[in-house]
Amino acid sequence: MSVLTSPRGKVEVVHCRRTESQDIYCIKSLIRKFTCKLFGKLNIIYLLEKANLAVTLCNDKEEIMAQATFLDYPNWNVAKQDNWVSVFRELDSDIPCTPLNTLFMHLFVAVDEYSVGCCKEILRTVYKAVPELHFIFLIVPSYMSLGSTLITVFDQVGNIPCLTYEEDFAVHICHRHSHYPQLHVRKARVEDHDDLMPIFMRYDTILKETYGEYFLAELIEAQDEENHAVVCEVAGTAVGFMSVCSRVNMQLLHECFDLGPFHGLCFPHPDDVLEAPQELSVRRSQDAELRSSSQGSQKIVEESQEPVFPDTMENIQGNIAKEAASEEALTAVQSGSVSEPEDIEKLSDVSTGYAQDHRVSSRSLASLFLPEEPVHFRPIYRGASAAFCIQLFCIDEKYEARSLDFMNFVFSLFSDKNFCIISLPHLTPEFILIQNFVKMVPFSTCTLEQDLYVFHRAGLLKNICLGRSSQ
Repeated sequence: MSVLTSPRGKVEVVHCRRTESQDIYCIKSLIRKFTCKLFGKLNIIYLLEKANLAVTLCNDKEEIMAQATFLDYPNWNVAKQDNWVSVFRELDSDIPCTPLNTLFMHLFVAVDEYSVGCCKEILRTVYKAVPELHFIFLIVPSYMSLGSTLITVFDQVGNIPCLTYEEDFAVHICHRHSHYPQLHVRKARVEDHDDLMPIFMRYDTILKETYGEYFLAELIEAQDEENHAVVCEVAGTAVGFMSVCSRVNMQLLHECFDLGPFHGLCFPHPDDVLEAPQELSVRRSQDAELRSSSQGSQKIVEESQEPVFPDTMENIQGNIAKEAASEEALTAVQSGSVSEPEDIEKLSDVSTGYAQDHRVSSRSLASLFLPEEPVHFRPIYRGASAAFCIQLFCIDEKYEARSLDFMNFVFSLFSDKNFCIISLPHLTPEFILIQNFVKMVPFSTCTLEQDLYVFHRAGLLKNICLGRSSQ
């Protein structure tokens, strides 16, 4: 929340949120004749449906104080929606605008008394919410002035013609550094200790209690080729800290997490084992067959539990009589009372039938109790580690939205690595830096009580070029 003060000294506590459809009535009530001259006659419903970002500013009573709508192409039809970059590059080649770092303001309305404060608060919120955004353009008819509000945040770049009207339009620009600048990142120095310790103590005192009062200064002094400490600063004051290390226990990570999508966080090697051996594949198919046969046995057992009819009852009684006869014959053999060949042949016939029945039943029972756990294959990566890890990270809450500014610098320190990883306890609340990482899936046998997050170097790319594929 922020506090706005009007020229007459009135104070309003305000906050920003995304625009909702129920705001349309209030937005229309804030539109003036001057607004229509600047932005043209607009269909507010259609505009909000097409908007890339629409922000509403409310006071503590949830009354709408201001609203702004942003799209990724210019208004007033000064350029084609899919080919405006070249037009603006010709206007000023020093502005490296792209579809990924630029938005266009298509509407701004505000309560007159607080309009200047509302405009600055909305722009600050937009730059904070979209870290990749660097430029916001405003296009108005060249004969129009911006008024007392928008002129405080926009600077004129030049004029461009319109594709449909025979008149020129003025192009104005608002830069990120005027509202929510990028953080300057550099290697840490021991002198940064006093600026950083209050930030650490605000979140946690365990490090100080465990490693001593000057653990941070010792960590900064211990930097070498494998360990680096970096800080981000604002106006010469350190407001964030990150410690990174290139030593990673890859064996433990391979045992605990499914790293297949990232090739095990290793560089490719000719001896990598990425597919299951043939023996393991055969074993898997055998396990599947055994499980299917066990399901068939279960069906047989279930069928045997059906009502018994008279004919079936006679067969069962006959089997019981056979089993009784075989038991008597076995008893006679053990006591030595069987000596005639006929009796011995009779015994062998009965015992053979009994043994076969017993063998079938024992086999079906064994198949019922087969283990259902499948045999899992895990790839073997023999290449060198392609990852470094974040050991310690902290940043002032005011600048947390710019946490990603660290990543370009730390990747430059490890030019031979492609992945940055960080592990956190399971119940750690998600912070902004982690939102740019990918959470890895643990194996069922994982013994670590932590989650693993991975960030690829390609996540820092700002331009993507598409072209026709060739042979």
